[in-house]
Amino acid sequence: MRLYIKRREEEKIRRIKNWTLIYGRRKTGKSTLVKKNLKMDYYVLIADSNNAITLDDTVIKIDEAIKEVKGVLHRGGVAVIDEFQRLPETYWAMISNWDREGILVIIGSSYGIVNKVFDKNSPLLGLFTPLEIDIISYEDVLTQIKDPVLSTLYRDPWIIPFINSYEEFVSRIKEFSLISKGLIGEVFKEEERQLTDTYYKILLLLGEGIWKTSEIAGIIQPKGGEGTISSMVNKLAKMGLVQKIPTMSRENYYRIRSPTLSLTLYAESKYAVSETDLEVKDLPIGKEVQFSVGEMLSKYFGGVQYYSPKEDIDVIIVKKKKPIWAFEIKMGEFSSSEAKEAVKRMSKIAEKVGLVSLKEKPPDYGDLSIGPKELLEIANQLVKL
Repeated sequence: MRLYIKRREEEKIRRIKNWTLIYGRRKTGKSTLVKKNLKMDYYVLIADSNNAITLDDTVIKIDEAIKEVKGVLHRGGVAVIDEFQRLPETYWAMISNWDREGILVIIGSSYGIVNKVFDKNSPLLGLFTPLEIDIISYEDVLTQIKDPVLSTLYRDPWIIPFINSYEEFVSRIKEFSLISKGLIGEVFKEEERQLTDTYYKILLLLGEGIWKTSEIAGIIQPKGGEGTISSMVNKLAKMGLVQKIPTMSRENYYRIRSPTLSLTLYAESKYAVSETDLEVKDLPIGKEVQFSVGEMLSKYFGGVQYYSPKEDIDVIIVKKKKPIWAFEIKMGEFSSSEAKEAVKRMSKIAEKVGLVSLKEKPPDYGDLSIGPKELLEIANQLVKL
């Protein structure tokens, strides 16, 4: 069972030459990346407001840990403080008084930590440069796994040790639903927020594919209506849980950022899998593959990924406000009639159109036909850039 996926962020970690804040949602692989790729002289994880844990699992007091960090930096070494958002802010002022010696890397498992560190009133402002670690890029996973469906799930690193196939993921969805809720709770805790019923209901509905804030507000009926829901969805986006994708109608399409979390939330919303023994036979994996492949193609063609629910177009790539490509993405094969209909529909929107099939190369009716082999070739080209 594979435990580690190589990713292009490794080179960014190895090239760190100044004080750096590494941040991102919990369980995206930040600590593992640093431990595997940064030559460090001292590492400490902040456990709580009083205690810290060293690399050899020794529990020490925070005062002792910070003193050791300062000493390493004074000697020109590299020191890492993990879970920096848990460090009492008294120590922030202390760190701001240190000479800029050595390399200090701080890791924060939240997006809120960025606002705090770079706030105009922060004592740390001007001392660190930011480096975001998101879920793994689809192309990084695909080049190593080769399986376009499993690669979609493996983008969220926490799931990798548990499964070897999409089918195994579906068969164990109850377990993963419970883990996902715990992970979401952790995200809220690190962002210093409470996972309320309303927030969780929003996530469940987004996982189910309901993306308009007006529809979500109509179902939940919160005090303040759609304005409240819009505000909460934007907060979820700032936490790294929700992704905003523009549409051709100038609305934002909201979705769960992680394919793995999205599918577990769908299963929970549709079947309440955490509370029942109901067998789930399949999940909307096609939608998750669609967005992952679209994200990769947008990088490849140097544009911005759009989605068009109104015109039913899976991926539109926009460059300088102009739709340059449109793609139809299918898990299975394209029949001749399906390919012709998709090309005709997409040609009304974009300059060029393409067909993507995870099963076999589609018929050559559009400007580009992409099968599994071509998909892997595109991923390899992106990884080599």
